[in-house]
Amino acid sequence: AEGLADIYPRFAPTMEWDTAAGHAIVTSAGFTVTKQDEKTPLEYNKENLLNPWFIVKPLN
Repeated sequence: AEGLADIYPRFAPTMEWDTAAGHAIVTSAGFTVTKQDEKTPLEYNKENLLNPWFIVKPLN
């Protein structure tokens, strides 16, 4: 959570429980986690717990 990365794309299967804690950490460090379209936030508490591909990047 040092803010040294420019972007982290995840194009492999993950489940909600794999990403929830990391999502909280990067969000507090000023990053955003969006679905592959880079417009829609990654969502939790879905009927299907499998995450879509997602991208982590700085807010700015």
